[in-house]
Amino acid sequence: MAYSVTLSGPGPWGFRLQGGKDFNMPLTISRITPGSKAAQSQMNQGDLVVAIDGVNTDSMTHLEAQNKIKSASHNLSLTLQK
Repeated sequence: MAYSVTLSGPGPWGFRLQGGKDFNMPLTISRITPGSKAAQSQMNQGDLVVAIDGVNTDSMTHLEAQNKIKSASHNLSLTLQK
């Protein structure tokens, strides 16, 4: 089931990604920093990243996803799936 999370900016957001089209793996949350903005949301390690700021991640490489997240200055909206 997909759910949305909006983190208030600016970063650091407090999570790490793994995967991407270039790794033939879905983008997933690999780590959440304790006490971070991500830790205060309902995000969990292992969640799939379906969209970043409304842009579907199916065809994103790891670097493209990282850059999309880094470019979010005010708020970061993620659509995640458990």
